[in-house]
Amino acid sequence: MSGSALSVLIFLISLLIGLSVPSQQPWIPSEDGVTLIAEERTEIPMPRGVRDLVTTIEDPSSFDVLYPGTNLSCKEVLTVHFHTNIHLNQDRNQLIAMDGSKWKVSGENALELTMSTVEEIAAMRYGSEEKTQFIEIIG
Repeated sequence: MSGSALSVLIFLISLLIGLSVPSQQPWIPSEDGVTLIAEERTEIPMPRGVRDLVTTIEDPSSFDVLYPGTNLSCKEVLTVHFHTNIHLNQDRNQLIAMDGSKWKVSGENALELTMSTVEEIAAMRYGSEEKTQFIEIIG
């Protein structure tokens, strides 16, 4: 095999390997952001077992407010029950699903943003299961 053919073959193999490895983080966080880490779902056949909520909210304690009808904080609802990392101090409000698809979410504060995010997640395949389990837990 000639040198140029070998170079092309190595390039193509590298390209195929790069395309076959799923990206663990489908976006680049800002350097001064804080992340509230979620519990990962490991029993589902998805490239990632967590979602990412990217938000302009800066203060992590904003997510300590109680979710309506529960004694759970918004942080706990998102990170534990809906497996969603919360990336604070970013340039937009966006939900990134386990498959990497992106959804716009809105809210003037952490409670409104959490409610909007839960609504989007509940419409997803695995999110609907999580919503059902969540409703059973809060009774």
